[in-house]
Amino acid sequence: MSMMSASAVVNVSGDGSPTLSANDAAPRPVVLDIAGISTFYGPVQALDSISLQVPEGHLVALVGANGAGKSTLLRTISGLETPRTGSIHYRGEDITQRAPSRRVRDGIAQVPEGRQVFGPMSVEDNLMLGAYTRSRREPLAEDLEEVYTQFPILKEKRKLPAGTLSGGQQQMLVIGRALMARPRLLLLDEPSMGLAPLLVEEIFATIKQLRQEGMTIFLVEQNASLALGVADHGYVLETGRVVLEGGGQALLDDESVQRAYLGI
Repeated sequence: MSMMSASAVVNVSGDGSPTLSANDAAPRPVVLDIAGISTFYGPVQALDSISLQVPEGHLVALVGANGAGKSTLLRTISGLETPRTGSIHYRGEDITQRAPSRRVRDGIAQVPEGRQVFGPMSVEDNLMLGAYTRSRREPLAEDLEEVYTQFPILKEKRKLPAGTLSGGQQQMLVIGRALMARPRLLLLDEPSMGLAPLLVEEIFATIKQLRQEGMTIFLVEQNASLALGVADHGYVLETGRVVLEGGGQALLDDESVQRAYLGI
């Protein structure tokens, strides 16, 4: 499956015929290549033949309603769920059966839905846990300062228990914890969930900055407007299947996306 250009929208349901076409953009190396992934919970199928790609240095968004299978796909990428069919390639290597801990060591870091901080531990200890797979000889202190520069409130509260932080501050903490792993692929699961609008705006400004700095990001988000607004490329998921893909702005302009997700 080849990555479409930023201006194309493709309907991949039914016969898969395109609704719009455009000239292909210059290709980049593919960091994450998912081909025909189907995942089940017992007899219940959660993902149905999912195929998508995340090129190096791009921000790719997966949007869809609650229960569409977005988090299941992230869990499958991270190795927490095993697909029944299909394959996952990361930087050219098949990692479909690779252990979750190995995927983290290989550079895949996930920011989980619902934040999931270690409440009794200090903010700084939570951040340092993100670097547990790294060598002690690596400059952890420098990376910690970079996180504090990104999120000054975390430095101010670095000695406090993480459980005392507000929801928005905890979201900053889990993003910072993932960055401490020096990821080559950052997986973000519903970063806007449960946050006030001003905090959501701040979190997405950070995501956009990370993208501008060249980080490869796969963003899963129910808020289609926010996600597609920062995405190089996007996919729309419905009941476990990808039904549309295209450039972020092209999907925002697509009438079916507007009707289903933007209330237009």
